[in-house]
Amino acid sequence: MGCSLLNGEEFSSQTFKKIQCPGERLEAKEFYECQFIDGVFTEATFDRCRFIDCTFQGCDLSLARVPGCTFRGVTFEKSKLVGIDWTQAVWGRKQGLLNSAAFVECTLNYSTFIATEMPRLRLTKCVARDVDFAEATLTSADFTGTDLTDSRFWQTDLTEADFTGASGYAISATLNTLKKTKFSLPEAISLLYSLDIVLSGDEDRV
Repeated sequence: MGCSLLNGEEFSSQTFKKIQCPGERLEAKEFYECQFIDGVFTEATFDRCRFIDCTFQGCDLSLARVPGCTFRGVTFEKSKLVGIDWTQAVWGRKQGLLNSAAFVECTLNYSTFIATEMPRLRLTKCVARDVDFAEATLTSADFTGTDLTDSRFWQTDLTEADFTGASGYAISATLNTLKKTKFSLPEAISLLYSLDIVLSGDEDRV
């Protein structure tokens, strides 16, 4: 199936299966309650598009560009989203959004969320290696079960975020906002490395 999205400006309650749009440019398209299943959007450009209550399942959006795009209530499931600069999109308070996006069992390696406002972001059971979350507002975010190896957290607001079962993260307790943030052992021990303390093993006890 070709890229039928090039025809039309507004789409509502439609299901697009195995649509092929690699490298295509889509401008000012609006999607409401649409489903994208097994679609290919590698290196595509979504310029000022709106996605409201949409779902992407098993899609490949690697290296896609999203300048000026609005996402509200969008869910990505088992999709590949490698190398995407999400800072180009419109998130959070700028649109008065309570729920920005959900990523479930997705691959988001080498992506960027710098300074984004994404309260209640859901990033569960994903592989998110070398992802930059610096200066982002991720209050009440859900990172449960996600591989965060080499991802960057700096001046990030992680108030009430949940890292239960997450792995590979290196989060400084002094350079980020951690209030009622949930962690699980043994991964949570990595938080101690950012503190100016000395740990003694059992062999040092008298």
